[in-house]
Amino acid sequence: MRYPPEFVDRVSEANNVVDIISQYTQLKQSGGGYMGRCPFPDHAEKTASFSVSESKQVYHCFGCKKSGNIFSFLKDYNGMSFPEAIEYLAERASIPLPETQRDDNDQYAVAQDKKKQMLRANKIADDFYRETLKRASSTHPIKTYVQKRKLSIETIEEFHIGYAPSEWDMLANHLDKKNISASLADEARLTKPRKEGNGSYDIFRDRLMFPILSPSGEVLAFGGRIHDQGEPKYLNSPETLVFNKSKVLYGLAHTARYIRPEDLVVVVEGYMDLVSLFQAGIRNVAATMGTALTPEHAKLIKRMTNNVVVLFDSDEAGQRAAERSLPLLLAAGLYPRGLILTEAKDPDEFVTQFGVEALQKKIHSAPELFNVVLQMWMVDYRGEASQKVKVMDQARPVFDVIPDPRLKSLYAQEIAARMNVGLDWVRSALTSTQGRQNYREITPAQVTSNQPKPAAEAPKKPLFSITGASSAEILLLQLALKSRANFEVMLNQQILSQINHLGVKSILEKAEQVYRQDPNKFDKLLSLLIENLDKPELLFSSSMSSTSEFDEEKENKMLSDCFKRIQQTFLKEQAKKLGMALKQNVDPEKLKEIEDLQRNRLSLNKNEK
Repeated sequence: MRYPPEFVDRVSEANNVVDIISQYTQLKQSGGGYMGRCPFPDHAEKTASFSVSESKQVYHCFGCKKSGNIFSFLKDYNGMSFPEAIEYLAERASIPLPETQRDDNDQYAVAQDKKKQMLRANKIADDFYRETLKRASSTHPIKTYVQKRKLSIETIEEFHIGYAPSEWDMLANHLDKKNISASLADEARLTKPRKEGNGSYDIFRDRLMFPILSPSGEVLAFGGRIHDQGEPKYLNSPETLVFNKSKVLYGLAHTARYIRPEDLVVVVEGYMDLVSLFQAGIRNVAATMGTALTPEHAKLIKRMTNNVVVLFDSDEAGQRAAERSLPLLLAAGLYPRGLILTEAKDPDEFVTQFGVEALQKKIHSAPELFNVVLQMWMVDYRGEASQKVKVMDQARPVFDVIPDPRLKSLYAQEIAARMNVGLDWVRSALTSTQGRQNYREITPAQVTSNQPKPAAEAPKKPLFSITGASSAEILLLQLALKSRANFEVMLNQQILSQINHLGVKSILEKAEQVYRQDPNKFDKLLSLLIENLDKPELLFSSSMSSTSEFDEEKENKMLSDCFKRIQQTFLKEQAKKLGMALKQNVDPEKLKEIEDLQRNRLSLNKNEK
């Protein structure tokens, strides 16, 4: 869908690129802007090189050279199309979408409307559960449980933790008062129709509630934990139009900004494990919700980091989970490590008994998950021939999905050393077709999709090309778009007609047009132009960063130098053209023009000295 420019401007002005990017990496104020580690997963860095300008609403990484505005970030990082980014930002700023004429048979549009209604219902339920917990008396069993788990007020607020009352239909009645139909509440899996009589009853009752948020903060579903004896201990929302548990990791709306700077994610099994670790100070965490890791989970992790530590229980179920997780994570190109806490039943108990520093040490020294799983396969290993074949049959599907041949080779050496067999035998066993048809453990088909990939969108052709511009022209672009004062100096200098590079000239002419129409839009100029450049990274340099200290005298000197160099190039080109013309036809007027040009060039050189 196409939205009018006025609506796009309104949405853009109502949002802040700093707030959006802060969801994915930690930004610290520096000079006139913010600096942090680059949030893009294909750029591994240890020091902050990612600059965000709040005044201009743009970002630039001086390491990987990615640049853009709020829309390009949502496209490149979250994979949103431009209309999706507009709709997300409009919803975030509570701006209603323009009314459009639509065919009632448009199934996609109907589904999108239903999703929006469900998200609204979930948000109302979230507010209801939070308020119910706040209003519970200090002697209420749920408050006693919260105190027992040592959940601070700050943690409760951070994770929107609430309470589903024990009554059968309190949420159903509340949703009805908020004009949420019973059918929508049922479809959102907040309530369930009664088998007898009319109306619906609440699915969650007498449970501590954990809303499951999307990375952008929308309430997708809920998890409820019982605070007393009973089963099931955890109850999760069934899947809906907006919630697919195989594609969502709990907690990322709160923890994604910590994962990228650490370049590591710690994956735990449930809500309380994550919340407890976050409160203890280990914040680069994500949690599954009572299900095994899936390929979609691995893709989510890959967008933030390549490094994973998975915490498993020490029981048989934990061992099976480790085996299932290994090929999934390796197939995604991740580097998984595994940690089994034998000293405690869960991370929360471990931190209580041994302290958070002890757990951090274990996390950072965790062995590769491949070696953890190999150790499980080799329990009671005595080197018998049948055991060797069995281990290789278990290892083969794991090797089949590893995309990096170097890692395959190293793992093969590891197996050969641990099993005390030759490396050639291991390689032969991994490629042998014998035994494959009868092997029924994890296969590559279970961790990779055979669905055809959608055709890639044609790349958007940039409106302006600045490739090949001189260093003086690029520097002029940087300086002119950095501050209104610089821009006005450039306009007063009337230098535009002397710029040689057509792309640079077009950009500055477009910027002048926008500026003349509305000077208050100057701070938006860079954000408006950046998506239409072939090489936006050329507009940024460490000296031009909004986070660098402003030096008026230095910038005036740089501007002056740019003008002189551009004028020199212009005069030189003009003289060359006139010289060529004189060769064709001796013209006294053209001869005089060349003499004037030469005098101007000499005057510029003299002033420069």
